[in-house]
Amino acid sequence: MMMRPTWPLHEVPTMRHSISLLLAATALCAAGAALAAPTTDADIQRAAKRAEFQQKMFDRIDTNHDGQISRAEYQAWVDARFDKLDTNHDGVVDADEIANSPATAERVHRRAERFVQRFDASGSGKVSKADFEAKAMKRFDNLSGGADSVTEEQFASKGRQGRHGSGGGNGE
Repeated sequence: MMMRPTWPLHEVPTMRHSISLLLAATALCAAGAALAAPTTDADIQRAAKRAEFQQKMFDRIDTNHDGQISRAEYQAWVDARFDKLDTNHDGVVDADEIANSPATAERVHRRAERFVQRFDASGSGKVSKADFEAKAMKRFDNLSGGADSVTEEQFASKGRQGRHGSGGGNGE
């Protein structure tokens, strides 16, 4: 005697239904990958920098250079990072200790150097008000397309990409 299922037959997954779901999932993944793919030179450059940074971080944590980060290697890296922030070595950090840590000072200094490189038109290592204004106004011209004003839409679309990307904070 053949047993009949207790659920409605229209709810039984079929091979056709499974294939349809698989194809839909594949299409969604492909669409997501296409949207995530770098499209401009600035996007490609940012993606390359990100990949380079990730590789450097991996190499720094993978201390035995076997191509894998073990739990012990990661734990050692985490401990070293905390130790850099815990300048008085009491086992806890607060906002002041982090803000005054050598690691934070180094990061701020690197950022300041990049700012000077971006805005120093004369190469003197200093940014004059004229240098700063020239770069900032060049950014405005890029945002406005040469017009005397910027719409909210222009500011939202170009301003988001423009801060450090093409046409952005570097004034190009």
